[in-house]
Amino acid sequence: YLSLQGIMDLTVPSGGNSGKAIHLFASGNILDLSDYGIGVANNGGGSDGQEYTFPQISVSSGDHILLARDTTALSSYFDICYSEFDHVLLANGDISQNGDDAIELFHYGNVVETFGDINVDGTGTAWEYLDSWSYKEASGTVTFDSTNYWIFGAVGCTDGSTTTLSSNCPYPLCPIPL
Repeated sequence: YLSLQGIMDLTVPSGGNSGKAIHLFASGNILDLSDYGIGVANNGGGSDGQEYTFPQISVSSGDHILLARDTTALSSYFDICYSEFDHVLLANGDISQNGDDAIELFHYGNVVETFGDINVDGTGTAWEYLDSWSYKEASGTVTFDSTNYWIFGAVGCTDGSTTTLSSNCPYPLCPIPL
């Protein structure tokens, strides 16, 4: 029921690791989110296994979950759009993607979804998201399996921005104010 929805390596005003986050979507009710976990395959070095385990909470079908290295920085960066996330969780240092790293979603310790290629450094690939984001959407052109398509902000498109709406590539979950 849990799936990857967005992968972020945003440039935020506080800098550093503050813009690293993973957006997940629950397509069904999940009684214990701790059945799931995340692994970051850094620099094309293959799987590191499950490095982060979600807390023991329940989530409802349709919930958007933000797993963020710095919840304060992302609250400011997403501004009014921050409320689109039903659950915001503080990630540990293992959520360390640098815009060219693959992400694995685990369920009961087994990989159930992969963004990118765990054996490839994504620099210069169609799925690079350096200082940007990737987002699962049917209109996307990049796929890692036969069913899930992804769209991307341009590499570097969040550089110099203070909020997602002031960037050259607003995050797709965020409605543009009229």
